[in-house]
Amino acid sequence: MTSTFMGSRAIRAFKEAACLLRAPQRVLPLVSRLASDRRRTTFEYRHLYSYSSTTIPRSDALQSVIAWILAAQRRDGGIAAYYSLLTGYSESYPEVTGYIIPTLYDVARLSQDSCLLQIAERATQWLLALQMPSGAFPAGLHRSHGEPDVIAQPSVFNTGQILQGLVRAHAETGETQILRQAVAAGDWLAAIQQSDGSWSGPAAYQGVAHTYYSMVAWALAQLAAVSNSSRHAVAADKNIVWEIAHFKPSGWIDGINLHEHPAYLHFIAYAIQGVLECGIARRRDDAIEAAAKSAWVLLQKFEIHKRLLGSYEADFKAGRRFSCLTGNAQMSCVWLRLFEVTRDLRYLNAALKMNEMLKQSIALKGGRGIAGGVAGSFPIWGPYQPMRFISWGCKFLADALMLEQRLTREFEESFDEKTSNKIEAAQCT
Repeated sequence: MTSTFMGSRAIRAFKEAACLLRAPQRVLPLVSRLASDRRRTTFEYRHLYSYSSTTIPRSDALQSVIAWILAAQRRDGGIAAYYSLLTGYSESYPEVTGYIIPTLYDVARLSQDSCLLQIAERATQWLLALQMPSGAFPAGLHRSHGEPDVIAQPSVFNTGQILQGLVRAHAETGETQILRQAVAAGDWLAAIQQSDGSWSGPAAYQGVAHTYYSMVAWALAQLAAVSNSSRHAVAADKNIVWEIAHFKPSGWIDGINLHEHPAYLHFIAYAIQGVLECGIARRRDDAIEAAAKSAWVLLQKFEIHKRLLGSYEADFKAGRRFSCLTGNAQMSCVWLRLFEVTRDLRYLNAALKMNEMLKQSIALKGGRGIAGGVAGSFPIWGPYQPMRFISWGCKFLADALMLEQRLTREFEESFDEKTSNKIEAAQCT
């Protein structure tokens, strides 16, 4: 998720502290969470294999994070960006609502819950109403009550993530209007793309090109598969060529470009995931190989240190010692997809361990906005989205858990079939 609404940390901290004074009912949950994370950082992380302890079943964890997402849906149909222990729920966030839609459809298919279909459709209709005449979607949080002095600005990244949701919504519902608006969004992205394949200028965050915009290329690749437009396919391929040029031999990815912010694992994982998924969709071995190299470097770090840092410096030489839980969940998704492509069990092994760690981070108890939530950082006062449970963290953890379920089932079935064939062959001889 982009940092559009982060703003000045000092100003935000002051405002949130003021809100807390006006909402004393949040004091107890805040103190409880701070104490819990302090205990875990003091005791559990001394044990390098803490992820191996017994945790809640995968199905219960998935149900919990999805319940958090459902509770975060606002009256307008959008999903809140976060629940703050200091200020409560934020406004609806178009960007994240967009890429939560595919997750909702996946869970609906898995659970046969028709209510999830209605929630996804409601979110889709809200997003369609926000589209600008150009085909773009606006940046930032949605101000439902309106502020006359604020003019909505188009956003490349938001448009790309919403495009993911529209493509999936069209596939599920068959509604031609959704496809028309998705095509308009894709056309706008292709029209403002730079000649080198990047996106920069006023519609890009902080006005510069970012390699984590590979997630936009992935959305265009998805659109190209249903629009049959070479324009969308070419735009996706152009960006991937630009992306691959920024992947260094060390596995590091140049061009994250977050001014005044470190390279959080969340954004590094975005860059890797977008290139990998676009490579799979466009059948580009060069993209898959580039993503796999960076993913392998992080896998090695995880296996050696039993954790990933919350942010990294160039060439992964150093970083800040907290956990970016969303980035962890994204890397689990990346490793699982690489296992699916390569059948290398080391990817599956790392992802299973990571998911166990992430399940331990879910708050099983607590009020609305807390139970089932995935915090921005561990400990919760860490620098990435401090004191907040974030909707995109729940989305990526849900994706990782569903990928784990599908791929482990397929692996077990394949293993059983091979074992059965060997037994039959031995009996025949």
